[in-house]
Amino acid sequence: MLALLLGAPGTASAATEITFGSHPAVPRFGTEVVFRGVVTTDGAPAVGRSVDLIADTGSGWTVLGSTTTEPDGRYAFAVTAPTPGSYAARTSGATSPAHVLKLRPLLSAKITGLRYPGSRMLIRGRMQPKSAGTLRLHATGRSWRVRIRPGGWFRAKLPTHRPGGFKARLRVEPEQGFESVSRERNYRLRAPYLTIGSRGPAVRALEKRLNGLRYRVRHSNSFYGVDTYESVLAFQKVHRMSRTGRVNTGVWRKLGGARVPKARDSTGDHIEVDKARQVLFEVRSGKVVRVIHVSTGATGNTPLGRYNVYYKAPGLLPSGMYYSLFWFRAFAIHGYHSVPAWPASHGCVRIPMWQAPPLSSRWGLGTRVFVYI
Repeated sequence: MLALLLGAPGTASAATEITFGSHPAVPRFGTEVVFRGVVTTDGAPAVGRSVDLIADTGSGWTVLGSTTTEPDGRYAFAVTAPTPGSYAARTSGATSPAHVLKLRPLLSAKITGLRYPGSRMLIRGRMQPKSAGTLRLHATGRSWRVRIRPGGWFRAKLPTHRPGGFKARLRVEPEQGFESVSRERNYRLRAPYLTIGSRGPAVRALEKRLNGLRYRVRHSNSFYGVDTYESVLAFQKVHRMSRTGRVNTGVWRKLGGARVPKARDSTGDHIEVDKARQVLFEVRSGKVVRVIHVSTGATGNTPLGRYNVYYKAPGLLPSGMYYSLFWFRAFAIHGYHSVPAWPASHGCVRIPMWQAPPLSSRWGLGTRVFVYI
């Protein structure tokens, strides 16, 4: 009944004509759009004529507002950009052709996070309205869909696998009634040289990355101390790199794409000692949870095989062994003042002094110790 009362768009009497359009033609969501036109009667401006703004709601045409024409026959409706759809103007004796209105969604984006290889970097922002379409992110030659949260908010991880400059491009694949929009943001991943004594955000990014890969540092404090050096050394050993304890472009590149190392024995809780790479893995439920830089027997005499911790010696022994876990005869895992990057012990497994007390507290008598090469 409502559609019959209003009339169908596109019909007009012989004497009255009405034009209709919008400015801007494709408004942004939430901004002002002006529907306007001119009413004439027998070619002359129709003054003071009542005009209705009507819209197709999907179940018929309905009135959104009314106004009157100016002395030159012009009329206008200024409204906040409504939903997409068909709109028209109606006056006595005439209805304008329908105008299909599309909207341009709002899309904001910014990049946050530490800009170093392997760091967690996010592109975050908002798409309005949430129903405008599917949001896709394009970066480093890949494309994937971004999940939109309530209110149109989104965030997505950016690839940080290697140093260099990159471009992130967000694009809305529009639903019906909306137009596509995109945003581009450039970002650069730096790879500065770091060594003992270095400070700042690059060290903070390094320490966070090492911790995430299970090469624990004693203090995440943006200072490259001995603990950071020893964790870098463990990382270099696992990846069979030069054992320098320093970070250059090659180390950053490896950090960017690295994953948590896998245990040799993927079952249960135990300790693994890799003599070839000179590292110790703490394993829980078959997963490596901590990697420690070690030094085994200088003559290669650290025994291979599977053993169990049979005795724990807390504190400092006269020999300099610190918080020792004995697993075979006089062989133990223990802290020591000197843990070089190569095999240097009398046969025991040396670990850094700061690692020894917490290691001893985490593992009890009967702990399985797996030594391999």
